[in-house]
Amino acid sequence: MRAVLCALLAIAGLSPPARADGPDPRRRVAVLEFRSGSSALAGVDDRLAGLLGKATSLVIVDADAARRSYGTNLDRDLVACAGAASCVARIGQKLGVREVLLVGVSEFGDVILTLQRIEVRRGRVLNRIAEALEPGAAPDERAMGRYLKRLMPSSDFRRWGVIRIDSNVDGADLTIDRMPRGRTPVEPLKLRAPAIYDIRVSKPGYVDFSASVEVPPEGTIRVETRLARREDPAWYKRWWVAAIAGTVLVGGVTTVVVVSRGSQDTVPLSVHF
Repeated sequence: MRAVLCALLAIAGLSPPARADGPDPRRRVAVLEFRSGSSALAGVDDRLAGLLGKATSLVIVDADAARRSYGTNLDRDLVACAGAASCVARIGQKLGVREVLLVGVSEFGDVILTLQRIEVRRGRVLNRIAEALEPGAAPDERAMGRYLKRLMPSSDFRRWGVIRIDSNVDGADLTIDRMPRGRTPVEPLKLRAPAIYDIRVSKPGYVDFSASVEVPPEGTIRVETRLARREDPAWYKRWWVAAIAGTVLVGGVTTVVVVSRGSQDTVPLSVHF
């Protein structure tokens, strides 16, 4: 069906609609630099690569990593490409990346900073921006972040983490930020990250459990809840115990073990990483 739609749109001279899910948010992207006789903005490619690595889930191949993979001729071959997308794409193929972010620096009175997002498979420019800067001026981190958000798909800046809720009681209601998320046992939940989420697990006859956990991007937080019956021994009354068995990071999963006891309605606990 999509192929038919694309064919009809091509006949009409229109572009097919973009996929709703956008490009792979974890694709490999090389950040490479091409200079045209200018020494301005030294290290701008490394700064952009660093910012992109922090703000997205992309696998970034910076200039140093690219030279180790490609060889000593990388800079010479980039100069020979002179910014041509098809030529830069062939370099990207050798690097095993999906895209190349080509950083260009030149001077025509002002310093011209150009950024091109090049698709390796088709050898075409997906997006391009250019900024004119006064000689001696350099964009700060905020400005460079704006450049990247203009250049890259907005979906690249949406990062995700996972919360796994384990409970000793089946059929307990789970809410996250007051939104119902089913009953235990529940499947792992994919949520925007980094962010702090309020978790509540409740079932009639048991002490409610609540906690606040911070979910890191590309990480998994495993929360083990232990609900206690309200008719527990008298010495638990109006008292609770929250035991956090460390922050065990194994294979990207942080385990938070929380045990609640008592007859009060809520166990007040905040866990942050």
